[in-house]
Formats: sequence, C-alpha cells, structure tokens
Amino acid sequence: MQIKKVGTHNGTFHADDVVAYIILEELFGPLQLVRSRNEEELLTCDLVFDVGGGKYDHHTNNKEYRENGMPYAAAGLIWRDFGKELLIRKGVPPHAVDNLFFYLDEQYMQGLDAVDNGVRFNREVLVPELPSDIHRFNPRWDKEEDENEQFFKAVTFARTSFLNLIEEQKSVIAAEQLIKEAYLNRQQKEILFLKTHCPWLQALLKIDTTKEVQFVIYQDIRKGYLIQVVPLHQNTFEARKDLPKEWAGLRAEELNELIGIKDAIFAHPARFIAGAKTKESILKMAQLAINAQKD
Repeated sequence: MQIKKVGTHNGTFHADDVVAYIILEELFGPLQLVRSRNEEELLTCDLVFDVGGGKYDHHTNNKEYRENGMPYAAAGLIWRDFGKELLIRKGVPPHAVDNLFFYLDEQYMQGLDAVDNGVRFNREVLVPELPSDIHRFNPRWDKEEDENEQFFKAVTFARTSFLNLIEEQKSVIAAEQLIKEAYLNRQQKEILFLKTHCPWLQALLKIDTTKEVQFVIYQDIRKGYLIQVVPLHQNTFEARKDLPKEWAGLRAEELNELIGIKDAIFAHPARFIAGAKTKESILKMAQLAINAQKD
C-alpha cells in the first residue's frame, strides 16, 4: 500500500487521532498530514482517519466493536490493520508478533479507544493518563497557539511513549527463555532465582499458572542482590505474599540485627523489595519471608 498523504479532522485533537497518526507515520513516513473537515481536501489523501465516515472513522452509526464489546476508535482501527506490520518493521521476532499485537491492543489501544468513545474502563491499563496528557496540548483559550503546531507537539510527546512501549516489550520477549529456564531449574518452588535483572513478570505470570513462586531474586550490579515480591497480576501492587511486616522501612543495621546477617542493604516500607550484598544473605531473607506468617 502506497500511503504518503493522510488526513484527519482539524479542531480539538485527542489521543486516538494522535496515536493513529504516529502508527501510520512510523510505518509509511514521512507523511503529509491534512487536518480538515473539508470533504474535497480529504479526498486528496491516501488514507483518512477519525473523520469522513470511512473505514477508519468511528463516528458512524455502524461503529465497530471488538469481541469483548470494546468499541474501536481511530487508534484501535489503525492498529487493527497496521499494527502487526509495524511490529515486524520494528524488529519484533516473527514468533512473537501475534501475541504482542494483541497485548498492545488490550493494554494500550483499548484504553485510548475507551476514553474517546466515552466508555467506562475499570480495568487497569498502561496508559490511563495519556489521553489527558495529549488533550493538554490543544490550544488554550487565553493564548495564541497554532492548532497544527500543537498537534505535532502532541505527536512528539506520544511517539516517545508509544515507541518506548514497543522496545520494552521486545526486551520482555528476549528475556522469556531465561525466565523459563530459571523456572524449570528452581531449587525451591517459592523462589525464582535469576542470574541477572531482566523483565520477568509477564513471562512468570504466563508459565507459573499454579502461583507457586512467591519471590524473585536477581543480582543487581549496583546493589548486590534484590528480592522482590510477585504481584497477583500485572497491573497491581497486591502481592502473592508480602515481605515480613517487621522488615518494613528498617535501616540496614536494624535489618541486620533482626535477621541475623551482616550485609543487609534495605527493606522498602511498602514491603515489596529488599536487598543484601551477598547471595547467602538474600537467600536467608527469602527463606524467612517464605516461612513468615501471611498477614
């Protein structure tokens, strides 16, 4: 498909038209953008979104819905048709493209689409504030600001967020095999020990279906070894099991005395992470955490 000129509406812009443009620009750019509601101007474009009543305009009586009932907006419609192609262009391994495509739709695009369609979205998503952040780029009533200049400022802002998310997920995919090997080679079912820090949560939640792992330990060059709780699911701070309440916020010397080690570094007041300088000490901390009564 040859796309060099795209069109969307002028006036107030939202996250869905900004992100839709970013997807197209990353895939087909550089693009010429027409922001207008004039039908004759839009007819000169290779693709039009969020306006005009066509395939990528969700402001119609025949609005399209996902299988879960979430309606599409411009971002989701463009992602539906061009997302996989963009992921391939960005270097996502072929075996991971489908899963990442659906993950980003669920965690990112559906949040944008829900806001633009005025649908309540009570599930935690990765971008709950992005629509508001983008809306703030619109020209203010008390300032002389160019509408198109402000749109492209919003594009610059949102592009960084969106591309960082794709790069983050590529890193998650690269770590999956390491997580699987560590999971299969556990010495104790409650502990996942990693030789290096890497994004472990998504892979662990996928493979540990019986929720055996309570704590993840990994080496951190700057801080020795860290122990971290396993959340119940990806978008929560609620853990399968917290670190002992007696550790919360203690200074290193207090923690050493309580635990009976010499090289504790810290224990976070929120009880989700703690550290020690040696493997032996962090494993002792893990054992105490496993044996501690759950509160």
